[in-house]
Amino acid sequence: MSLMALMHGDPGRLPFVGHFRAVRTQGKARLTTAGRVRVLGDVQLAFRIARTIETTILSCVVPEDADRHGLLSAVWDAVQRIEACDLGPDEGENLVILFAIQDEDGTGIAGMGLGGVWAWKDDAMIPLVQGEHPLLGGPGRPEALPGVLTLDEYAEVIVGIAHDHPSETPQPSTWRKRCGVHP
Repeated sequence: MSLMALMHGDPGRLPFVGHFRAVRTQGKARLTTAGRVRVLGDVQLAFRIARTIETTILSCVVPEDADRHGLLSAVWDAVQRIEACDLGPDEGENLVILFAIQDEDGTGIAGMGLGGVWAWKDDAMIPLVQGEHPLLGGPGRPEALPGVLTLDEYAEVIVGIAHDHPSETPQPSTWRKRCGVHP
């Protein structure tokens, strides 16, 4: 399993301030996440918050026999338990996160604060979620785990676009650079 979730960088001079990524494997299940917390004007604070989220994802307790849904649920619960004050002055109300989960029974995506989600497949960007889909919406931590969209086909890379940049479509020639992936 090599599934990877990535987040498109923000427009501007510092596209990855407050961005984070984490990959968690438990048994045969894999969760990969990418996201961002916006803290305008404070690069150090944005870095600290992003590392807090990564550390939480990587260190939370997950049942040994968890499938992809159990892994996502454990990670989601851990992210929900982060103290609001540890998520910056907006207390996590600006959190954007994409989860991609996979096990031998399938692949799914979940998240919040997303404006669109694409998959890299067969050398093309395929839109998975755009427009008025329930997976898309504003940032922040909702009260409950958002729904999981089960994918019909395997995709190696899932790319999310933040809610405040939904018109951007990942381009086949530039998506890696825009997601901070370098050869």
